[in-house]
Amino acid sequence: MRRYLWPLFAIILLAGTSCQQNIEKEKEAILAVFQKEADAAVANDNESIFALHVKDSLESRLELGIYGYNTYKGWDEVQTLLGGFVKGDQQIADPVNFKENVILKVTGKSAWLTCDNIWQWTVDGHQGGYNNIQISFLEKIKGEWKISFSAYYTKPEHFKEIEQSIE
Repeated sequence: MRRYLWPLFAIILLAGTSCQQNIEKEKEAILAVFQKEADAAVANDNESIFALHVKDSLESRLELGIYGYNTYKGWDEVQTLLGGFVKGDQQIADPVNFKENVILKVTGKSAWLTCDNIWQWTVDGHQGGYNNIQISFLEKIKGEWKISFSAYYTKPEHFKEIEQSIE
């Protein structure tokens, strides 16, 4: 009986380890989706951005900022919003997007992420940037991770900066 316990223990250990490795691979794939989205925004490539989204009537986006909040419901509204962000006439030099304080949970074919979403750029020799809190939900559809919900919350410390730039 004892000779069967060690192989059984080894199988259980390997199964547990491979499940953890799969989760880590999924996390890497999800982070790659957000990198592709940022790269497509820098390249003014709407179609590549749109390809990363679920594109259904339940997709939504929430933006909370200094002037209140906006909710976009369904792919038509989200697509219009996203398409308005990316314009071919932008004169932004060296834009970069990165995420800090990432918390990412994967459960089957669903995942959620929260992080500090940080953009930095240069316009006419002046450095600028934007920093907010991002919350996103994703679904795995036909083997690919797609964004189904995103919320962006302007950090309170940026309210003063925005107010000062308006005055």
